[in-house]
Amino acid sequence: MPGSTNHRWRNIDLAMAEKNSNLNNLVDEWLQELIVQRRYSAHTVGAYGRDLANFLSFLGDHFGETASLEILGQMKISDFRSWFSRRIGNGLCPRSNVRALSSVRSFFSYLAKGDLIELNVINGVKRPKLPSLLPKPVNEKTILNFLNSASFFDSDPEWVTDRDRALYTLLYCTGIRIGEALSIKTNDVASEIKIVGKGKKDRVIILLSTALARLEKYMASCPHTLSGGYLFLGVRGKKLHHTYVDNRLQKLRLIHGLPEHTSAHAFRHSFATHLVQNGADLRSVQELLGHESLASTQIYTDVDDYNLLKIYEKSHPLETRR
Repeated sequence: MPGSTNHRWRNIDLAMAEKNSNLNNLVDEWLQELIVQRRYSAHTVGAYGRDLANFLSFLGDHFGETASLEILGQMKISDFRSWFSRRIGNGLCPRSNVRALSSVRSFFSYLAKGDLIELNVINGVKRPKLPSLLPKPVNEKTILNFLNSASFFDSDPEWVTDRDRALYTLLYCTGIRIGEALSIKTNDVASEIKIVGKGKKDRVIILLSTALARLEKYMASCPHTLSGGYLFLGVRGKKLHHTYVDNRLQKLRLIHGLPEHTSAHAFRHSFATHLVQNGADLRSVQELLGHESLASTQIYTDVDDYNLLKIYEKSHPLETRR
């Protein structure tokens, strides 16, 4: 009866294909929910998708068959530990592992809403511990000297120098993220600018007179048409990309003697740290940064405490006489 045997195996293959297709459809629906309902950025959705793909690939190796809803429902905490061990063995850092767990938890929660899976096991998985990393600001004097440089690159046209000075001043004066700055449209420029931040949440930033004057100087000198389009443009008239900005800053770091950690995001850290050091209250800094939780802002008090400790260690007679 060879025909019936082949038929039976064909039915099994079709059943497996249907299971896999069902899970793939659920993954697609979950990603769509992140975009439409949760309003996650394309960057975040892409990262979540890659994390889940890595997880499902691991399950295929771990269980010896393609991941399915049945396998997800049978998982134990020891299976998740094996997944983390694989990631650690591949050299992935704790921060990456924390995000990966968050991605997988998000997918499991989506499945649980449809009564397709239980959350008991994954809720029992402990988040990997993160090392305590303090933000690294640039020293006040250093950053002010840099912002007031006559030029950044000697070979740049004057309008490019105006553009870069306006951008760096904007980052330091407002603490906005580089992505937020590069998304500003020319028509939005005023003493107050509405910014769309993380999670598509709106906030208003107030421009200091110095920042506004430098923006206006750049707009007047820019040879490209700015009306109605993006504010910060490259030499070909296209919108600047954040990697281009960071690449230039890495070169400028060497020319201008800036610290090794100098980046576009370091301006944001410097903004918050210098405000706290000069007496700004934490709630105000939280609002200016657009942090949803005060806990995210409190790290800048830790930076201030760390700097105070360093001054104390250098200044106390018992230390200076060593």
